[in-house]
Amino acid sequence: MSFKERFIAWWNGEVLPEAHGGEAALDSAALAGAVAGAAAAPKPPVEQWEAGRFELMERIWGDGLCYPGGEDHLMKLVTPFGLNPAFSVADFGAGFGGGGQIVADAFGAWVNGYEFDKDYASYGDERAERLGLTRKAPVTFTDVETFSMRENAFHCAYSMLTFFKIENKSHVLRMIEKGLHPGGQFAFTDYLVTEEGRGDPMITQWMEAEDPPPHPWTLKHYQAELTNLNLDVRIAEDTSDRHQSAILAGWAHFAETLKPGGVARGTTLLMVMEAEKWVRRVAALRSGHLRYYRFYVTKPTN
Repeated sequence: MSFKERFIAWWNGEVLPEAHGGEAALDSAALAGAVAGAAAAPKPPVEQWEAGRFELMERIWGDGLCYPGGEDHLMKLVTPFGLNPAFSVADFGAGFGGGGQIVADAFGAWVNGYEFDKDYASYGDERAERLGLTRKAPVTFTDVETFSMRENAFHCAYSMLTFFKIENKSHVLRMIEKGLHPGGQFAFTDYLVTEEGRGDPMITQWMEAEDPPPHPWTLKHYQAELTNLNLDVRIAEDTSDRHQSAILAGWAHFAETLKPGGVARGTTLLMVMEAEKWVRRVAALRSGHLRYYRFYVTKPTN
């Protein structure tokens, strides 16, 4: 059985029988067994891939990206904006800057990326410098607590899977509303919990394992907060199934690129940690109490 097949079986919670040659069975407590094939010494030896966590994330999700779905999901989010080169756009939770680059290249718009994690922002800024994107799609670190935005700073804003990591979401949303032009558009995706979900064991396990600890809102909380900011919620769509498919597709494609013995030990350990994070997220999603939503909101013209 190939690494990809073993990984998908493990992902789906299947317990596999003993493989030929005494290879360890793969179950939900032994992801190391799934990736061992990528680190085992082959005959003859091959060159090993060695990467840090951010390079690993890009390899899984795409150049400059740190979330599932890639260009397809991002374009679905921003296409309703009707962007053109006259538009200024804000990307909140810009990560490594790949999303801003995609939007800038596709529409000719100017995209300012705001990232709330210092390490992500530093990596994204270095990437923008290297690729000559510091004017068209820069990434800047933004401290949540001191985050301020001038009025009418941008025509449209978007965010991909960012706000659940932020405790003071109310302040961030207030600044985004302030920065939007009258008639402006704002679209984002995020993890939400159901009203009944906070006591669910899967949600508890997920929240305890995330770093930094998550602060997910319920759908009602989001709708109330956005309405209080005088924003019109046009779409609040549960896209959890599509999100889960994108997670598995990203990992399956990544697994296809791995060769026996082709991954350095340190990188293999990073793979285990990253995969376990996403498996916990999928388990919480499958419980029905963690949901992945897409929002599309507009700011009135007066």
